[in-house]
Amino acid sequence: MSEKYSTNSPRTAALRNVMAHRGNDRNGRAGSIGCCQSLVSPQHASGSSALNRMRRRSTRRRLSQMQKAINFGQWANKRVQASDGYFFEQFSQPQPEEKESDTDTGQLTIVKLSINDNKERIQVFQDLYVEALYTIVHKVGKSSALPEPQLCKYVQNAFQVDDGLHQKLLNRAKKEKPPIVLLNISLLEARDLIAKDINGFSDPFTMMGIVPGSRRTKANDSEAGNGEQDEADEHGHETPPLSPHSQKQGNVLHRFGGSFRRRIGSKKSAKTEAKSIPAKYIKASSVQYKTLNPKWNEKFQFIVDDVSTDRFHMDIWDHDDEEKSVLDAVTSLNHITGLKGLGRYFKEVTQSARAGSQDCTDDFLGCVTMKLKDVPSAGCEDWFTLEKRSERSEVSGQVRLKLWLSTREERIDQQDDDLMDVRQHIELIRQFALHEIRMSGAPVSFFNGQLSDPATTILHQHAIQGDLTELHQSMCQWLAYSAMINIGISFSFLYDILSRLISKWVPLALDKDEENTLTESFQAFDDYCKKAMMGHRTNVSTSKRTQLESFSNMLRCWKLMRESPLYEKCLPFQKSFDYDINAILQKSAEEYFRHVIKHAEDNENPCKELYQVIQTLNKACAKMHKFDPIFKTFTDINYGLITYREFDRLLDEYICSEMMSEKKDDLKTLMMTASKTEGDNEELLITILRVHFAAQEFRQYRLPRQKYRLDKSDWGQIFDRAIVKWMDIARIKAFGRVELACQLDATIQIASSEIRHTSSYVDVCHIIDQYLAIWERMNVSDVILRADLTEKLVQCICKIAEFYVDRVLAQLATDGFCGQLQAFIPSALINLFCAAVNNIEQVRRSLVVTDKLHLDELLEQYEQKTQQKAQWKIEVESELDRCDKYLCEQIECTIDKLARRQIAILKKHVFHLAWSPSACPVEGALKPLTDTLDAELSAVHRTLLHRNFVRVMHAQVNILLPLFDECIEENPGLEPVFYQRLYEAWSVLTDFFHAGGKGISLETFETIPAHMELVSKLALNQMSTIRIIEQYYKNLLKEQNDVSECKYGILNVRAYYNSNSQTLVVDVIGAKQVIPLDTNGLSDPFVVIELVPRLRYPTQPVSKTKIVSKSLNPIFDETFEFHIPPKIPTGGMVHFIVMDHDFLRSNDFAGEAFLDLTEVPGFGTAGVANTLRQFNLILIHPSNSNKGMVDVLASRKEDKEAQNFIRTLSVAY
Repeated sequence: MSEKYSTNSPRTAALRNVMAHRGNDRNGRAGSIGCCQSLVSPQHASGSSALNRMRRRSTRRRLSQMQKAINFGQWANKRVQASDGYFFEQFSQPQPEEKESDTDTGQLTIVKLSINDNKERIQVFQDLYVEALYTIVHKVGKSSALPEPQLCKYVQNAFQVDDGLHQKLLNRAKKEKPPIVLLNISLLEARDLIAKDINGFSDPFTMMGIVPGSRRTKANDSEAGNGEQDEADEHGHETPPLSPHSQKQGNVLHRFGGSFRRRIGSKKSAKTEAKSIPAKYIKASSVQYKTLNPKWNEKFQFIVDDVSTDRFHMDIWDHDDEEKSVLDAVTSLNHITGLKGLGRYFKEVTQSARAGSQDCTDDFLGCVTMKLKDVPSAGCEDWFTLEKRSERSEVSGQVRLKLWLSTREERIDQQDDDLMDVRQHIELIRQFALHEIRMSGAPVSFFNGQLSDPATTILHQHAIQGDLTELHQSMCQWLAYSAMINIGISFSFLYDILSRLISKWVPLALDKDEENTLTESFQAFDDYCKKAMMGHRTNVSTSKRTQLESFSNMLRCWKLMRESPLYEKCLPFQKSFDYDINAILQKSAEEYFRHVIKHAEDNENPCKELYQVIQTLNKACAKMHKFDPIFKTFTDINYGLITYREFDRLLDEYICSEMMSEKKDDLKTLMMTASKTEGDNEELLITILRVHFAAQEFRQYRLPRQKYRLDKSDWGQIFDRAIVKWMDIARIKAFGRVELACQLDATIQIASSEIRHTSSYVDVCHIIDQYLAIWERMNVSDVILRADLTEKLVQCICKIAEFYVDRVLAQLATDGFCGQLQAFIPSALINLFCAAVNNIEQVRRSLVVTDKLHLDELLEQYEQKTQQKAQWKIEVESELDRCDKYLCEQIECTIDKLARRQIAILKKHVFHLAWSPSACPVEGALKPLTDTLDAELSAVHRTLLHRNFVRVMHAQVNILLPLFDECIEENPGLEPVFYQRLYEAWSVLTDFFHAGGKGISLETFETIPAHMELVSKLALNQMSTIRIIEQYYKNLLKEQNDVSECKYGILNVRAYYNSNSQTLVVDVIGAKQVIPLDTNGLSDPFVVIELVPRLRYPTQPVSKTKIVSKSLNPIFDETFEFHIPPKIPTGGMVHFIVMDHDFLRSNDFAGEAFLDLTEVPGFGTAGVANTLRQFNLILIHPSNSNKGMVDVLASRKEDKEAQNFIRTLSVAY
């Protein structure tokens, strides 16, 4: 051996580890991987794992910053938190994450292969190397085109052997005796054979053998013996027998020989070939009676002398011998030893056949010949068409054969071991797999069994030469790969391997030694899975998807193995898979609990020990939702229920034991002491509450509708008293923190944001957030007490917010933001103002706490227990609303103070806008005003929260609305163009404050009464007189049509328009249910009829009906005619006024109604002329909705039409 390959070299040491357990396991399990952990680089694996973990954490951190603008824990003043010893934080801080294993087997990579210095294992390693080279040198069958040097080079790289040792071992492989090549034949069936018997069937059987090549035949002839050859020569050219019936003795061999001699050589060499037996071995199948489609399913094996020249030949004959069976003839054939005896036997058969050939019929059914060099290395299975032996033969049909080559080694130095080929195949698979993994550089778990072409070719050749069936190869793959689970081989890949093995296995397909090997492998895998199941709570990190998937695939593979018939055969009488899983889960939970108790033991503080125990159990329970779906997928086991029940039982027993302890400071004594209202035991109180929180978290993992042993514990009252005591302490500490936060207030700047804040608001929001988070985790067993404490909590939070707001605004006033502010304010004071209102707004937002208080759920429990209507929920919500309103008012007052300092400037700009020349565009006239507004907004829009920025806009709008309204009121009755200009200006300002959706929403504008009133005034004032009048009557008509009840009665009229005479005919029929206006409870009604608007019908008279005395349902039955053109003006209608006649005083108004002329037949499409149509008009009293129109018209003193309209409204009929 070269110096490079000495037993002390690093390379030898590396290879030695790979070969661990390979030399001494011949009688045991084939395929222990040995010390596979040495194949990996823990530093590389842990580094990769750390990198992945770092990336995941950084992603989470970025998401957190995007979702939440302010992280209270990051910006809160640590001095404020430390002032009370982190009183709130110690309850709500998340527990440190479980320390995860540095080495993840799923991420291991192979960096080198090594073995130890054991000489025996080095020898085994070299023997395996020689076996691989031997397989390459003696390739069998028609295989891939990969050259021999390439295959040898691959083996050298896979075994990491230097050139010197490689050449030495290659020479050793070449010196080994070549293997004996075997041809394996599986005679399956035939079809469509020709019928030879009188019954229309045949009784087919086959004879087959190996036909030597020309050179081999000549050599065999020389060995046949002189006596036999001389006798053959005497007969000269030999004629093949026509039928096997010519000689009963040896008839089987005779037939086969006849066909065989026909198939080989030419006529010129017929005499020479007749001198010897053409087949080295001849074997016959069984007879299948009365069939043309026989099925044999028989196997035969022949020794091949020369694969390159030998041929396989098979005849099919019809058997008609009733006195001697074919099997007897085959038996006689099998007793012949050596070619001399075989030749003599064939000679006798041939002579007998020749003697009686004239009296026999030909029962030949066909033959098949195939060159052995054409047999693929993987074998072949196909239908072969039967051939004729001569032109006289009548042949049809096909025969289905399966042929494959294998070898048998007869090396002198090899011990007799039936499993040697299996063991070598296992080691080769594993060696090549480790090499492929190492070359890929990927983790072991990524390997899916894909080997390179050289490795596949070598393994394929080794399987052929070892006569390993597909079942044996699948078994070897399982034995090889299942031994690699310690270095992280994928269980998903193992599942595929095992599935293939199980699908190929059939009973009795493996011998006893092979089944024993599988048994040991199954037992080892079983033990591994049980061990992994026992430690899964500690070893499997649920935060790592790869580990969960690996565990899931392990369980899937384990289930497949346990429930397979192969496992039942190897390990019978086992309990069910689900039963074992159930037992293991219970046992593992118990062991885990013992481990927890051991690590949490604290003799000085039993409360702290209990807290550590429950908290650790919570970590295990938190994983249940990850494991439970896995177990439900592959078993009928409820993982969560089993685990929690065991933890519940063990924890209950532990607590009972601790509570019954007779130690001085036992658990029960400490818990009672901490819950007392008097005394200074804050540290112990905190520990008790931690136990309470941990116990509450433990309860959350329960499954519904189940009974648990911990339900019987009487901790509730102890915890309730502790919570009441904590609430009192927390209130004091919270106000103390607010005071200190205001004293230590400082400006904070958040990255990528110019919004002004100070640290005090963060501290206050942090206090409220912590307060609520702790309260949400508390569970007060007494519902009434919880309702009282909830109300108390809300009051405390609201007082904290209000106290903070008062302090902030007081400090702002101290800094100069008070009194009558000047128009110009320094930027420093602006920043202080922005920080103050932003702080208040942030605190206001933190008061959205109704979801965290679970008020509806608590209310239901409260009323269910007390059977009374609860008032505390209304009080709690009112308290929150009142506090929210107070904070909003303080913000708005502060902002309003800022905005009102510019009233004088804004009033001046509005005046100039109103009286700017009409030639000046509105936008130009508005520019001084919008510039002033924009300058104010620009000063704060980057430093204010959006809500506060919109509040500033609201304040400006609230200032401008009175200014515009004042402008209208001070200038009544002007031309409409004046108001139209103001209307356009306000529309521009509305868009300005809307800011494309980023400012005040249009919906919000509609909720401002002053805005709606201003828009209405401007819209009316910019309208012409006639349009206002028309709109006035349209509104009254709409009001009439929208009435839902008849409060003032109904007027019945008929009307039509005669287009020929252009006459409108109105027939006043009567009225019903007129309101009583006289003291006698009746009325004296009459109706006034006029066409409106009067401006459109100035020449039409006003008509009246007769007076019907003392009636509420008068009948008038009078007709009136109005000569008007057919074109109806806008808003044209008939106005009916019902009056009550009074002799001594003015007539009283009883109601009015309107008839739209467009509905009268004869006008347009209303109907056919001269057809009276009755209308039942509901009487109405005009509402104040039109008062604005009347006021506008009244203000137009110089407008004659407007004044005439106003006068008509006051006419007394």
